[in-house]
Amino acid sequence: MRMTSMMLAGLAALAVPGGAMAQDNNQVEQQAVVSEADRARAETLLRELASEHVSDPMAIDATFGIKLGQHWWTVTVERKETPSARGRLTDHSFGPHGVALRAGKPATPTWYFEIASLAVLEKIASGEVNAGTAAMQSFGSDRVGVETRDMDGFKSTSGDEGDMYLVLSHFFTKGVPEVTRFGRDNALKTHGAQATALHMMKGFRVMHFTIGASEVVNEDARLEFGQVPNLFIVTSGKGTLHSNDGPMRMEKGMSIFIAPFVKHKIVNDGDEPLEGVLVLYGDNSDFAFGTSYPSYLQDLNEFHRTYPFGTPKPKAE
Repeated sequence: MRMTSMMLAGLAALAVPGGAMAQDNNQVEQQAVVSEADRARAETLLRELASEHVSDPMAIDATFGIKLGQHWWTVTVERKETPSARGRLTDHSFGPHGVALRAGKPATPTWYFEIASLAVLEKIASGEVNAGTAAMQSFGSDRVGVETRDMDGFKSTSGDEGDMYLVLSHFFTKGVPEVTRFGRDNALKTHGAQATALHMMKGFRVMHFTIGASEVVNEDARLEFGQVPNLFIVTSGKGTLHSNDGPMRMEKGMSIFIAPFVKHKIVNDGDEPLEGVLVLYGDNSDFAFGTSYPSYLQDLNEFHRTYPFGTPKPKAE
């Protein structure tokens, strides 16, 4: 299972409690052996997250594993949705869901999250960094704060990855509504910029980016092109985008849509950070071989022509 993107984070700082977040290093040290005290602390944090997820409107049916060092936990979520008596979606209610956390490996092979260290889990549980940011990687060789893996005997599909994105975004985040802090003090250095994952799902991955003065994004030629569209929404600063049509200015108040396989290298040649929101459409791992993103959209539109949106699919007990 892979999570790849144009702007993805290295989390070496996560291994150091209280360390600066913005480090340009995508190799996080793994805590291979976890003490009994650390295991107990980790379980406390995971139980807090599980108890919060009981009332999360974005919970979905799922069974997955969590691994820290040599220790495993299994999480099972059974979503509950009660339909409106009037048939109006605004009257639906969600939860309390059935959310169970038990020590030990999942009995049936499935996908799981491997957390690099207790320090990483502490930062996620406190809201200092979210799990989506901690899981992002640029290349398969990157070792990040939260790895997404398949157990032996299980091979995840694109649909399983879709479930994983939703769980990653919502199981590890507390509160309703859910809050993610972003900015240069909360971001993680990657590809010459600093980025924070705001929300992760299969179709849309949303990030905040901040590029400091004289910094260059995608200077590595391997990162200049992507398999999925990128939408940059610039909220402050100025810079230069080097693309197929040559250099062009980026500045506050612009949105720039970059289609698949279109070059995009960004240079901040101003005096202040170039910042904004980045939306990545789709998941690179789906379009690396064969299928193009426009072909996928046409197939998706065919599905929507027959999907009965007017028929509620409640999950009441």
